Amino acid sequence: MAEPAEWPASGPGSPGDRYPQLLRSERARWWLPLLGLLLAGTVLVLGAVVLVIAAYVLAAATGQSQDAFSDNALRADSVVGLLTNNLVIALMIPASLLAVLAVHRERVGLLAAVTGRPRWGLLGRLLGVAFVVVLVFFGVGFLLPGSGVAEGDAPSTATLVGLLLVVLVTTPLQACAEEVGFRGYLSQAVASWFARPVVGTLVAGTVSAVLFALAHGLQDAWLFGDRLAFGVVASWLAWRTGGLEAPVALHVANNIVNLAYSAATGSLEASLLASTLDWQFAVLDVVMMVTFAAVVVRLVRGSDLAVRRVRPVPNAPVDPLDAAGAPGALSGPGPVGYPFPSTSSPPPAGGENPWGMG
Repeated sequence: MAEPAEWPASGPGSPGDRYPQLLRSERARWWLPLLGLLLAGTVLVLGAVVLVIAAYVLAAATGQSQDAFSDNALRADSVVGLLTNNLVIALMIPASLLAVLAVHRERVGLLAAVTGRPRWGLLGRLLGVAFVVVLVFFGVGFLLPGSGVAEGDAPSTATLVGLLLVVLVTTPLQACAEEVGFRGYLSQAVASWFARPVVGTLVAGTVSAVLFALAHGLQDAWLFGDRLAFGVVASWLAWRTGGLEAPVALHVANNIVNLAYSAATGSLEASLLASTLDWQFAVLDVVMMVTFAAVVVRLVRGSDLAVRRVRPVPNAPVDPLDAAGAPGALSGPGPVGYPFPSTSSPPPAGGENPWGMG
């Protein structure tokens, strides 16, 4: 059977079908990632301005600040401040989806996984694993030299309840947004420039990890290394499992556990604005990430989990938000000298199973 017209020249099972290369389709152009990143950045900035102004007004209306625009109105350890921080970061999700839909004219579900949609069952199982691993290592941290109960003024009961509600409700959204933005759209946009999947994957993973670490502001070498390591492990998990479920699970569990503890001990602002990290805690953190990754690999090994692009079913109904745009043709070399795949290439030989791991 002939390939569907909209399907990329590289067939299922080829290296180019792995998660980082999902935006390298027949509609790709070398300049699309630049336009898409510009659009996503613009949406993020404009949305953040609107949210921050609304938060200042809310802080004044609820009596958390006498001056609607004072420095204390959106303190990191206040309910409104934490809520605003999480919602601003969460804007990375619609910004990334809009870039994929409007600029790349691809299925927005490709940001979630090679299947074109989130694998909720997998995410649920990996969330359970992530919470167990994070809690175990969080407890081990109290046994290290220099550990102890965080110092800070315990919040009032009402404030603590509000903070915990914000953590439980919006922190998963914030953590998911960072993965969609950095390991999802940014990685796929960068990787789409490279004809060689291995090169594209390595460059995209490096760029994503470095920018993820830098996005957290001023920090010493150990804290920067800790965040850089998280970005590397998260990128590897996305490549290995064919989607963002594993990185999201680890990110959500890590952030909820740490923020809930910080809120309860009155050290939330110090935690969110931290710029230093003792070396022993950085090492423990990296061991935790690697342990989770090892457990995930153990769980998916030998399973039928799709880690390569899943071929759409012929003649199946198409959601206009899931598959946008008309087929196009690639032209010219990519910006790093590798030519885009030829649209005149013959379809791959039959006999390959597009639904398996390949």
